[in-house]
This record gives sequence, structure tokens and C-alpha cells, in this order.
Amino acid sequence: MKFFFQGIAEVSQEATTTARRIVELREKHWALIIEQFGRVAANGLKVLESLYSRPIITVNDIVKMTGTSFTAANQLMKKFVAYRMLSEITGQARNRRFRYDAYIDLFAEEVKDG
Repeated sequence: MKFFFQGIAEVSQEATTTARRIVELREKHWALIIEQFGRVAANGLKVLESLYSRPIITVNDIVKMTGTSFTAANQLMKKFVAYRMLSEITGQARNRRFRYDAYIDLFAEEVKDG
């Protein structure tokens, strides 16, 4: 029984630590978008919020999310990449997919530490 409760306590601590890191990351990237994205900051914040439920994204996803043109969505994606919030993962010129590395890496750190 003691082993079981110790396991619950450890998992709860890890979950709390991960949740705290997610909040810190969100606040950091929220501020970065507001400070650096200029007139497209509102759409940037929409994209950022969606990344926490879906950390892999395409330019077409941004089009649907923001209601902007493909060109505008692509420019917004370039800002995310330039500020190293997203990275391209396909290596293709078309149908590219982008990954929210910092967020996904928080969970990889938890697995390594655990």
C-alpha cells in the first residue's frame, strides 16, 4: 500500500511540475507575440492557444483558424518559425507541417526525468 501511495505522490508532483512549466511557456510566448508580431498579434495569439491542444500545425490550419488568406497565414507561420516557437518537420516545400517544440519537449523531459 505504501508503494502505491508513493507512486501516486510522485506522479502528482511530476504533473504539477509539468503544468507549471506549461503556464510559464505560455506566458513567455504570449508576451513575445504581443511584443513582436505587430498587427498580426491577435491572430498569433489564436494560433498559440490552439497549439496547446494540437502542437503539430499546417499553414492551412492557420487559414481555417484565423479566416485569413493562405499568404497571410504563411507570413504568420514565418513569424512563429523566426522566433523559434515552431519548426518545420517535413523537409518539403509543400504540405509542410510545423511542430511546437518547446511544448512537446516539456513532456519528453518528464519522461526522461521519470
